[in-house]
Amino acid sequence: MLRGLRRLNRYDKRILDIVKLGGKLVRLHQFGFSRKTEEGFRFPIHAIEIGTEKAIQKRPVGLVAGVHGLETVGIRILLDFLESILHKKSEGFLPEIEKGKLGLVVIPILNPGGVARKTRSNPAGVDLMRNSGVDAEMAPPLFGGQKWTNQLPYYRGTSLEPESKALYRFVHHYFFSNENAIMPVLDLHSGFGTVDHVWWPYARTKTPCLDTPIYEKMAQYLTEGRKHTRYKFGPQSETYTTHGDLWDRFYDHYVERVIGPNPKHKARFLPLTLEVGTWSDLKDNPSKIFRKRGIFNPAKENKFETIVTHREFLRDFLLLSQSELKDWL
Repeated sequence: MLRGLRRLNRYDKRILDIVKLGGKLVRLHQFGFSRKTEEGFRFPIHAIEIGTEKAIQKRPVGLVAGVHGLETVGIRILLDFLESILHKKSEGFLPEIEKGKLGLVVIPILNPGGVARKTRSNPAGVDLMRNSGVDAEMAPPLFGGQKWTNQLPYYRGTSLEPESKALYRFVHHYFFSNENAIMPVLDLHSGFGTVDHVWWPYARTKTPCLDTPIYEKMAQYLTEGRKHTRYKFGPQSETYTTHGDLWDRFYDHYVERVIGPNPKHKARFLPLTLEVGTWSDLKDNPSKIFRKRGIFNPAKENKFETIVTHREFLRDFLLLSQSELKDWL
């Protein structure tokens, strides 16, 4: 666990440096703690606000990483991107933040206990992306989520874990009360296949979600308008279905509690998942399949390229929040 703790400490230091880099435009908040480890550690779960308080209230957009403790390349992609958009001498500097046109809210590491322990799951052995309690119509055995034991992977748990609750508090706090904004939220993962996927709800069913037309138009804009052709867009269920997806649960809560009572509501909470395909270098580096973090992260010689490759896409993703609902209907 010592090496994992050192890695977590390095990430925490970078987060503090990002807060300093942004000055008055960046604020750090705590939304909860991780499940306690066997050694008795409980790690804080922090969120970063970037932008003016008014922009956070009026036009929030979200980024999340570190849901699975082994998928650390997502954390590094996110931290690199934040450094890029906040550094005034960087090519990626985002003036819209300084001008109060965009408010960014970020959970850089949702599962710090998993990062410290170098496990996919949290310290209780629960896979957070199988933990929402939502049942899929049909999911593959084991991989789709299981309730038998935390000694096997993809354990769903018996109730919402502290990390899942922290994410829900984060989502509810920043997105549920907004009345007039497009609010995309991107969750960064890695390890599935050789293609970079961008998934929208649902993971549990092939039935289209309410906002499928909006998602489809956004995908078309990002691929044709912004030339992000390396990404394959679609609902997660087109690739595979799973039990317990947190974003399915949060999205459905939003639809039921916010849009349901007011179908003409002018805001939309739009969660998506970026699944970075990290298997593409297996042919050149087959030994990585035997390393604990190997298939979830690029090989060492490809790591820097993988991290910086997504800067432009993430920048354009944030700028989606500058549009209005009517632009997508």
